[in-house]
Amino acid sequence: MSDKTALLTASTKISLWPNLKTRNRQQELMDDPKLDEEIHQRALEGLSRVNRVSRTHRLLWQPIEKYCRQNRIASISVLDLGCGSGDLLIWLKTKARSKGIELKITGCDLSPVALEAARQRADREQLDSKFLQMDVLSEALPADQDIIVSSLFLHHLQESDIVKLLQRMAETARHLIVAQDLLRSRWGYLLCLAGTQLISRSPIVHVDGPLSVAGAFTLAEIQQLAEQAGLAHCQINRHWPERFVFTWQRSP
Repeated sequence: MSDKTALLTASTKISLWPNLKTRNRQQELMDDPKLDEEIHQRALEGLSRVNRVSRTHRLLWQPIEKYCRQNRIASISVLDLGCGSGDLLIWLKTKARSKGIELKITGCDLSPVALEAARQRADREQLDSKFLQMDVLSEALPADQDIIVSSLFLHHLQESDIVKLLQRMAETARHLIVAQDLLRSRWGYLLCLAGTQLISRSPIVHVDGPLSVAGAFTLAEIQQLAEQAGLAHCQINRHWPERFVFTWQRSP
């Protein structure tokens, strides 16, 4: 069966009304290392478009800007775990520069296809950056990072791995952790189902979007995972469109 035939078959199996009472984590098509490179690149472009339209990059920028303003910081390092094609990091760096703040950005991802897309994107924008291929669950996180962020990454992981990763992020980040991800809800599922069809032509995005919501968490569930990681004093807030933002700041 060809990649395109497999994608069409997968897209027909997406439920319009799944059971969302409990988390249903499934492997997403984009996580397949054997995925055709051209199809993967188009999926990354589609996901980037969804992120732009939903304006979720701003959810990560707001706590970063707030921290920098409160502490009168003009230059700070930011590490993005599961950076994908780098659209978040590059947007953050450009936004920060417009506000007089210099971000030193590093992105980590397991996919060489995503990392090459990230490097090309940074080169086009003529921005200094570093992108590393690594498994953030098993390898040591890059040291000397002031802020660690992640976007739409946690829902890919098992609960036990999330707890361990949050602990390692807190050990590594000098100052701040900011993570944003999907909320598992009926409204969120329907928004994702409709939005991915309207915004992207990629069949990967059409399949992986709803799977991501089904594998995401409720606010209560992510709070419980944070407590298990020893980060009970974090803040978790709900945002449009059916996202949560997790922030944790190191005590002075």
